[in-house]
Amino acid sequence: MKRQDLIDEISEQLESFSTHEIPLRGLDTPDKITTLAAQILDSKRRIEYVGAIGRNKISPLRGNPHSDIFDPLRAAWLHVYEGNVDEACWLIFLSTHFGKHLKYGWQLCADIYGGLGGDVWTWEKVVAEVDTFHAWYEGCYRQMLADGQKRRFGNHRKYESLKPDSKRPLPRVISSYVAWVGNVGSHEARFAEAKAASSSQEEYFDILYRSMRAVLSFGRAGRFDFLTMLIKFCIIDAKPGTLYLNGATGPLDGANLLFYGEARNAANYKVLDDLLARLSAFMDMGLLEMQILEDALCNWQKSPSRHVYFGG
Repeated sequence: MKRQDLIDEISEQLESFSTHEIPLRGLDTPDKITTLAAQILDSKRRIEYVGAIGRNKISPLRGNPHSDIFDPLRAAWLHVYEGNVDEACWLIFLSTHFGKHLKYGWQLCADIYGGLGGDVWTWEKVVAEVDTFHAWYEGCYRQMLADGQKRRFGNHRKYESLKPDSKRPLPRVISSYVAWVGNVGSHEARFAEAKAASSSQEEYFDILYRSMRAVLSFGRAGRFDFLTMLIKFCIIDAKPGTLYLNGATGPLDGANLLFYGEARNAANYKVLDDLLARLSAFMDMGLLEMQILEDALCNWQKSPSRHVYFGG
């Protein structure tokens, strides 16, 4: 189906929900309806992309951080194929923490994972030598300052810092993640423990989401992005039941704008979470419908009447 046909279909669903279920006061012009529909379609395709790259042949160079074509997500798929869940999750964690910069790509992730041209900091190595990583990073940071190479966090992580004396220094972030996983021995053991304590996919996600409070620098967005990425890789069989709007900025503004017509409305986030769950169920968007809405609303509220593609 052509892109415009898909946008028209989503637009009709939004209008139907607004007419028969709950008024969407923010969609008060045709332009706003089609713009949100386009953002929903963009978000859906970004989510489907992760699975699509896993179905294609992947060069082993994608898994080599010393290669110019290193890609942590494709590398994670290589490890999934080999049954190495720990390394796949580790790469997904690093890719979430550093993000992909629009200009410099995965350079930052490659340099840290690749030991800045030295020994690769695999999951096995970082677990065994987490204290050594702290000492290594001090020298690594000085070298990165001096070599003239541009490295940047992705847009969603733009407030993070590489400085060893920052409030959330990288060695402490890594240590907290290793501790979160290491308390039960492996990623698979961590996930199995949460699954055993849950009675639904939504509860499974929620248990992991809340437990990740122990991971430094991974607030609402970081935890949500990391866990939903694990779902895309079929590593965990979970799904978010809400958008977890408490502590959100862009998605919260987007939800307020959608239901109340103004981004800075002081609506209770729990009420909004429930409203969005109803919208999600009505539209039946498929895999990770909550992440589709979260991403789409965040982007839509930046430009409600004119579609702008956000790829970062």
